[in-house]
Amino acid sequence: MPLKKVAGPVGILLLAAFLVGGCQLRESYRVAQLLVHRQGWDSLRVDVQFQKRRWPGPAEPVAPDSLQILLLGARYDTLYLGNATAIPVPDARLGDRERLLLEVCGWFGHRPVCDQLGLNASPKRVVVAPEIVYPYQGTTARLYYRLRPRLERRRYDDAGWEPLPLRRTLQGYLLMATEADPRSRLRVPLRTWEGVVELAALPDFPDFRYMLQQQFRAGRPAVVTFEVYGGLENPELLAAVSRRLRPKTEAERKEEVAHFVSEALRQVVAHLSGRPYPVWLRVESWSFNPLALQYVAEVSARWREGGWFRPSSELFGVLTVSEDGTGATFRWVSGNRRAEERWRQQVGQETLRLAELLPPEAPETDEEVVVSGW
Repeated sequence: MPLKKVAGPVGILLLAAFLVGGCQLRESYRVAQLLVHRQGWDSLRVDVQFQKRRWPGPAEPVAPDSLQILLLGARYDTLYLGNATAIPVPDARLGDRERLLLEVCGWFGHRPVCDQLGLNASPKRVVVAPEIVYPYQGTTARLYYRLRPRLERRRYDDAGWEPLPLRRTLQGYLLMATEADPRSRLRVPLRTWEGVVELAALPDFPDFRYMLQQQFRAGRPAVVTFEVYGGLENPELLAAVSRRLRPKTEAERKEEVAHFVSEALRQVVAHLSGRPYPVWLRVESWSFNPLALQYVAEVSARWREGGWFRPSSELFGVLTVSEDGTGATFRWVSGNRRAEERWRQQVGQETLRLAELLPPEAPETDEEVVVSGW
């Protein structure tokens, strides 16, 4: 019986709620237009228009209570968040044609109305002017590189390229190979724009070195190609250079031995006689050890202390010196009495250690490099 008494009023309330809700459902908002105007890569202007429609009437323009604009990068990092319609774009630090997402939301009370638009950052490229020194410091197991990079982006009016600050570290690699056998490829990781690489630490270097050795043992030059891969996102081919390497000829080695012998005997005579004197010398025989990178030469020498009428000193010995001029020693074998007395007084042992001998200037051009050790 009590339930019947309240049924009438409850029914009236439910009907009123339904009518009010129905009116609210007939009222809708939407984004009528979303446009982006760009005058360059570093900024954009958002033009957004909203509409409100109350059924069954027509749609009419309406301004939101508040506006929020969000710009996201390809990794969903926030590039801009605010309510200004003219917004900056940090294009210089974005990737090549990086995909961007613009979201615009208008708030009507507690109700958000949003729309999204996709756009791109500027086209960018990395340009390098590589300088590669190989072999480096006299060995094929070491390489020096300097890439001299530039970061550029396409001008907004499509009229060429313009420079950008280069703030990124290099993510790339260098591919080395001999033209005689492209299978002898050596991949060298690069993490900086300039540096020295110890190739011997790479697992594929023994195979690469073997191919060089085969060429040099046959007396043939080896053409080595260097391809530089790098970029902003995925590594791509940036530049390629090549070097023609050849072993030293017999005539060049003979000339190098003569140079080392001359420099070494100057030191020997100055040590024995207390000052330099002109030396007459002769290379009796010589050899080169490619594994030890070392010359061994049998040498005879003669010199006078003080003038033509003074007695001469004569000796015969063995010079040992590395190809780069280090580790030079001269071992006494025989000599006349005057030279033997000087040796006994000034050296007192069989072998005399010498200061480093400066090697002769190696013939080298941009097209051809003479390789030590062969």
